[in-house]
Amino acid sequence: MKKTKAELRRFVENNRHAMRLTDDLQGPLNPLRGPAFLRTYKRQFDQMEGFIGEADAARHQLASVVEATGQIITNDAFRSLLQAHGLGTLPFILTQVSPSGLNSRTEEQHGAFSFAAESQLVGGVCLEALDLLNDYGAPLKIFPLLREVVPGRQVEIVRLMLALDRVQFRVLRVLVALTPRSQLTDPFARRKKYEGISLLQLAAMETDLAKISHEYLSAASTHGATMLNLIAVTSYFDRLLNNPKLVRFMARNLAGPLEVYQRLLDFRESRFQKRAPTV
Repeated sequence: MKKTKAELRRFVENNRHAMRLTDDLQGPLNPLRGPAFLRTYKRQFDQMEGFIGEADAARHQLASVVEATGQIITNDAFRSLLQAHGLGTLPFILTQVSPSGLNSRTEEQHGAFSFAAESQLVGGVCLEALDLLNDYGAPLKIFPLLREVVPGRQVEIVRLMLALDRVQFRVLRVLVALTPRSQLTDPFARRKKYEGISLLQLAAMETDLAKISHEYLSAASTHGATMLNLIAVTSYFDRLLNNPKLVRFMARNLAGPLEVYQRLLDFRESRFQKRAPTV
């Protein structure tokens, strides 16, 4: 059962293990070497970039199917055939005939992916970040590092680690090190240096990571709904394309939509097994 913020605060303040999140808990002193820093960064970046590509492909596939269906439902003869063969009721998403309208509605529903700063802190860590980690076995040594960034950034970092399924100290060190100064608890703190990585490289990595993190979390927040819609329409067109009479009609009169639906079934075979992150 999920705790309210007030319950979570009481739990943290009264739990002897949770009290170790206070100021006497210090992070490990061993530095993250330059090569290890770069490997961790690249692995995170590649994972996010790969998922964004998958999410974009799924969204494009769904928009193509919706657009193609907008062409076939205006054909009275084909609609009569669909009714006669028990396929007259389309999945709801297929009635949204404008792909641009579909995308704009999605943007309106989700808006820009942003994080509200949590003013309630326990040992310098905001309750929202603690709540997200409540059911996850997070190592205690991550909390001193979280205190180095402002509450909104703490939440963003925790969401990223959970979505990547990598709540790890090494990953957190990279995310904190590449946090803009404006999101540090002490904007004037001396930034760590890494052997073999110039300040210009670090600045470029900071910019690239901020951009891809936003895109990744935005994609993850909508990907589940996209895949559910794709599964529904794929099931429908699987039945349609197994009907020889309907396929013959489309081959003669609706060749463009038929090709789109065939590509959809090919897409199912290659992509539907991908796991979406949880955010």
